[in-house]
Amino acid sequence: MVNAVRQKKTRKRLLFFVGLPVILLAAAGGVLQSLSLSLQDISTSTRLSVGKMSAPAEAVVPLESILRGTIYSRDFKELSVSYQLWSIYAHSSALSNRLETAAQLSRVLHIDEAVLARRLKNVQQVIEVAEDIDKEQAAEVEALQLDGIYCKTVEKRYHPFHTLSANFLGFTSNNKGMIGTEALYDSVLQPGIFRSFDLEEVDFEGQEVLGRKSTDVILTIDLDLQKQLEQELEAYREQRGAARGIGLAMDPGSGRVLAMVSQPDFNPNYFWKAESSGLQDPVFTPLFNRKLLQPLQVMASIIHDAGLGGTILPETVMAPNNGLSEEQLNEYWNTFGLCQSVQCQIAASSQQTIPGIDQTTGLSGLSSAGLSSTRLSGAQIGVGLASLINSGNRVSPYFLHSIYDHAEGRFYNRNPSVSTRRRVIKEPAAGINLRRQLLHSRYGSEEGFMFVNNSTEVVDHNGLSEHLIQEVLLAAVPRKTPKIMLMMAVDYGTLYPMPPVADESEEEQEDLASIGQRLLPVLTEYMNREYADVHPVEKNQKNYRRFFISKRLKPPEQKEHNNLPLDSIMPDVIGLSLRKGLQLINAYDLKVSIRGSGRIVAQNPASGEPIAVADNCELTLESSI
Repeated sequence: MVNAVRQKKTRKRLLFFVGLPVILLAAAGGVLQSLSLSLQDISTSTRLSVGKMSAPAEAVVPLESILRGTIYSRDFKELSVSYQLWSIYAHSSALSNRLETAAQLSRVLHIDEAVLARRLKNVQQVIEVAEDIDKEQAAEVEALQLDGIYCKTVEKRYHPFHTLSANFLGFTSNNKGMIGTEALYDSVLQPGIFRSFDLEEVDFEGQEVLGRKSTDVILTIDLDLQKQLEQELEAYREQRGAARGIGLAMDPGSGRVLAMVSQPDFNPNYFWKAESSGLQDPVFTPLFNRKLLQPLQVMASIIHDAGLGGTILPETVMAPNNGLSEEQLNEYWNTFGLCQSVQCQIAASSQQTIPGIDQTTGLSGLSSAGLSSTRLSGAQIGVGLASLINSGNRVSPYFLHSIYDHAEGRFYNRNPSVSTRRRVIKEPAAGINLRRQLLHSRYGSEEGFMFVNNSTEVVDHNGLSEHLIQEVLLAAVPRKTPKIMLMMAVDYGTLYPMPPVADESEEEQEDLASIGQRLLPVLTEYMNREYADVHPVEKNQKNYRRFFISKRLKPPEQKEHNNLPLDSIMPDVIGLSLRKGLQLINAYDLKVSIRGSGRIVAQNPASGEPIAVADNCELTLESSI
């Protein structure tokens, strides 16, 4: 009896606790139905209410994300930089009044109201209303607090100098480094922490991790020297009709690279337009006939055989190649390490699959190991010369000077004990003798050391003999103990004889020897150049405005920064190559559109017409056959 009573009471309690929530839910449903509110309306109302209570309209500022780090030259010029833009989106179901929304957005975005109204009529759930707007415009849109309208940040990577240094800088896709420096230091440039094993060549100075904010990379490249070498090489190639060219300036004692030029080049801002051949860096590609260096190798072998205090016969009584057989010449290639592979991290970083480009590698040649012994890469030539003139020490080229950690507010320098690879290929006494004798040979002068040579190589191609032409220039200063050396080489990529160049007569054309003589004092100026390790306070605003112009957008604060005189006129670029034409008009911050290829045959505005910042400039190009 007692058990039956207890079971009855338990059932009553269970019915009470189960039934009560059901009754309450039903009542709540009735209230919501009477208010005629959908769940989405409740969400929208809540979001708007919270937004209105959080801050006054004038205080609304879009949140900024941490951007990819900047790559600087040694003189702190931006080589690759990221900017934050915003896109405007709309949730179609949350739009309360589409016409009024279009009208208000039009006043902020400066887009035609009818165009915006058509976009907002889209039946998609999420509508892209506008893209690539700056921070101020995004803040104004947020301040309007329009139903269903929100801003989303977008990061854009920009190379202010376009094709300059493109091959070793590389590029990004979806904010990920694909080749070159962008790929090699991707873990550093990406927002987020990294550890010492991610970057062994940098001294962390006892820190466990770095990169809590953003981190910038400072290269050893001197931008002024880089520009000068690129211009010299491009002018020479254009004058002579050479297909490819390379240039390398470095400290032969340490491997520190001051400039590296590869042509033809490409524009990292539009990397998807580049052909696969344009992404194959000749500096790390075995293109050049080793016979280009044979006279220098023979001279080094004579000095080597003579030893300390030995006598060297005058060249007038010397047998061709000093009487050395082909087998003996091959032995000396190995003795001086001229055919050894050149390990360089910048080349290794290029083993990536590049979206939108039909190829599997970016910069060719991780090293030259296993390649034909008759071909050398530009890196092999440069490192080989360095070994001959630095007393027999073989070095590896390096590009990284330091990193700058924004969270710590300080630089972390390259660790020489880890990142410098030196190997002795000659005993100290023999190495010093080789350097002294070689620098005082017929290739030495008061200005410095200079070696120039050319080679015509006969190649069998489909049963036909092709005569390919190549040239090389090697220079170093000062003569006593070189601190900076230069290597330039061109490959004509054409049959012999070379086609005539119509622009200049043969008397007006420079050869590599005359270019070398002109560059020796230039190298001396850079030999002891000092740099201040002062990180820029903010990003370069001129580059920022040029970025907006390149996107065909209105530059922010354009009027305040317009330094062009009122009487600025369009220069005459007709007849020039595209590169030279752009060099002339780049100072005017024009929007440039290009049609065709070859030399410039027409321009708009015409020469002498007045121009202003952000004006449109159209260049028409045509190839000359």
